[in-house]
Amino acid sequence: MYLSEIFIENFRIFGALENNKHLHLFLRPGLNVLVGENDSGKSAIIDAIRYALLTTSKEYLRFDEDDFNVFGLERASNLTIRCVFRKLSPQEQARFLEWLSIDNEELCLYLTLRATLVEREIATGRVRIPVTCRSGKEGEGPTIDGEIREFLNVTYLRPLRDAEAALSAGRGSRLAQILEAHPECREQANCNLTGNDPEQWKPSTLVEIMRHAERLVENNPFILSAEGNLNEQYLKDFSIGNDTLEGKISIARQMELRHILEKLELWLKPKEGIELRTPRGLGVNNVLFMATELLLLSGEEYTLPFLLIEEPEAHLHPQMQLRLMNFLEEKAESEGNRVQILVTTHSPNLASKVNLENVIIICEGKTYPLSEKFTKLHKSDYAFLRRFLDVTKANLFFAKGIVVVEGDAENILLPVLAKSIGKCFSEYGVSIVNVGSRGLFRYSRIFQRNGPEGEQGIPVKVACIADRDIVPDSADYADVAKKESQYQPEDIEAVIQRVMVNDGGPVRTYVSPKWTLEHDLAYSGLRCEVHLAIQLAKKAKNKKGGFLSNGEKEKLKEVACQNIIQWEGEELDNAEIAGRIYEPLYKEKASKAETAQFLAEIVSNLQLTPEQMRSRLPDYLIEAIDYVTGGDEVD
Repeated sequence: MYLSEIFIENFRIFGALENNKHLHLFLRPGLNVLVGENDSGKSAIIDAIRYALLTTSKEYLRFDEDDFNVFGLERASNLTIRCVFRKLSPQEQARFLEWLSIDNEELCLYLTLRATLVEREIATGRVRIPVTCRSGKEGEGPTIDGEIREFLNVTYLRPLRDAEAALSAGRGSRLAQILEAHPECREQANCNLTGNDPEQWKPSTLVEIMRHAERLVENNPFILSAEGNLNEQYLKDFSIGNDTLEGKISIARQMELRHILEKLELWLKPKEGIELRTPRGLGVNNVLFMATELLLLSGEEYTLPFLLIEEPEAHLHPQMQLRLMNFLEEKAESEGNRVQILVTTHSPNLASKVNLENVIIICEGKTYPLSEKFTKLHKSDYAFLRRFLDVTKANLFFAKGIVVVEGDAENILLPVLAKSIGKCFSEYGVSIVNVGSRGLFRYSRIFQRNGPEGEQGIPVKVACIADRDIVPDSADYADVAKKESQYQPEDIEAVIQRVMVNDGGPVRTYVSPKWTLEHDLAYSGLRCEVHLAIQLAKKAKNKKGGFLSNGEKEKLKEVACQNIIQWEGEELDNAEIAGRIYEPLYKEKASKAETAQFLAEIVSNLQLTPEQMRSRLPDYLIEAIDYVTGGDEVD
């Protein structure tokens, strides 16, 4: 069986069904990865599952007033958490038979937890919050409580866990709980020792070994001698008549299996060449702890192998994070001992590694699974993104706005241009995704949805920046079959529409009005700055080491200014000047990435107001920047 659905209403960030502020999340049988920005609802989902199903660590969970959703000035008086379990085995169907429901001819288990906020008690000042847990599709069935509810307990690893303490010896230790719950541990409680001579015993179970040790301690010559001296030399003198006083030295109490397990601790062996036990780092101890929890969950008799992990990347370096995700995927997909896992993460490393179909984006209290059923991603997109969605691109899962660009130049320049018009991307939570090719829409389709919410999509604004790539007539150096004057207006419009064909929901494409980014920046109002940047990049490309002195930069600046003055004196129009400026880039005499670096530095040093800068940028860039920073609402 596995947790198939979770419905949450009026719990923390999630509001009422009638306002469509509730949560209805579908989970996969194996690995599920929740990604999103802070305060989006990830922890609330984890906690809702913990409250409904309780945990294997038997932690004390109690609702308080702040768990009830607030809408406007009103706090909800009731909250509901419903879990739906599907694919029950025959053994599980028999165990939960009294509580099962039929859904589409399938036997399912519904568990509905309801909590009610009652008036505050005058005597204690506390509010009473009675809780019920019932079966049935609407929570109208028999109560689920006691031992039967324990079969639904989940294992939870909190975000800032103390792994070393959890695996240490002590009363109620987590290691003892894990070992005691393991199916193979039950027989270790057996004790079949016979006779009074411990020398004849052959202990095999943990309890038998401890009984044997207890008897050997009691029969140790030192213990027997001390016991004899106590009785003969002291207690005998206090005996009255036949009321003889005798002492007995033994183990404080006869240890049961639980007491034995609580004496055990788990630690990582020292590195090779070190004989003494030494402290290990937080990260590797975290890995040890997670592996130990999975040891329990993989037991054949454990009915609900479900693991909740918040921020497993804590204390792990990037390579260890990737190893961890491989490990979790393997355990989640293994045949026979499959474990259902729900992970929350802020790590682009983990998000880039996991299969995209296992990812669930959470944004503004709504969840958006990325499996094929829910998105407009094509089947080929999943294979493509599995190969190319690396850690630098995975930041798109955590952004409020996204700009998808085709190359390094845009990746370098867009943040600088946005800041120059007063729209700093980091302040607005905007991420840039450099796809390096015309794969813009393989990434943007992640945010487009199938189904009822398809028109709106995920509420993360996505701007795709694309070149029109129609060569203007002024670029007489370009050897192409067809230039702009040879296109009919409707043909140019058709080219633009082909680039924008995948728009929809939160995704909008902004196409350069002429040719490419650098050309159109020169055309619109940054001719001097773009020309200088290209000349600097051209000089750097031809110089060993690529380093330019301040003197060389100043000389090139003078030459670039003279070029512009000369072209303007020749009465060349904007198109002709922009074409001449762009020529070294077209002929690859200068690097586009280096040009962008130089231009970014030049723009950063301009003493212009945001309004003045806006007047010098192409409209399509201004519109894209305004859109992802909140200038326009999603249609």
